[in-house]
Amino acid sequence: MPELPTGCEITALTVVLNYYGFAADKTVMAAEYLPTAGMGLYYGADGRLYGTDLNEYFIGDPFTEDGVICGTGAIVTAADAYLEAAGSSLRAEDLTGTDPEELYRLVSEDQPVVVWVTISMADRGETEGWYTEDGEYVDWSRNDHGAVLIGYSGTTVTIADPISGQIEYDRQQFEEVFADRGNRCVVIG
Repeated sequence: MPELPTGCEITALTVVLNYYGFAADKTVMAAEYLPTAGMGLYYGADGRLYGTDLNEYFIGDPFTEDGVICGTGAIVTAADAYLEAAGSSLRAEDLTGTDPEELYRLVSEDQPVVVWVTISMADRGETEGWYTEDGEYVDWSRNDHGAVLIGYSGTTVTIADPISGQIEYDRQQFEEVFADRGNRCVVIG
């Protein structure tokens, strides 16, 4: 806030890039590297609602309150474009499906993880969604959020949160929210 009221995922990526010593700026990342698109909603001949793949694009404009969300594909695209422009051999890797224990192992080896969660680790709200051209169903909720897992203990996780800064949450609640969001995560390596 205030520049990117709906740009939590790209801000989380910027946190990780800065951790690795890059002088990335969240507004530059959002304006120049984040692939964006409109919802592009329409009803197919099969009667289903179709639209843009929110995994591959940020839906809307992260500089406005009307922006929606993006998934791991959009963040990998943004990260790789930035890293390539910076002359780095590092690349982003989509680790969706990874078990929380593996995330904790990565964090213990000083590798922060961009995670798809919810604002304040609250239970996920009501979702809206549609099908992509490939037939995959994608959905989002108004409290979906992107953040960075940077630490953990037996009972808590430490999150670099684009809204709240560095904050601890209950580990079990984090794991439940992370699972509800499809165990979506990205690392740089």
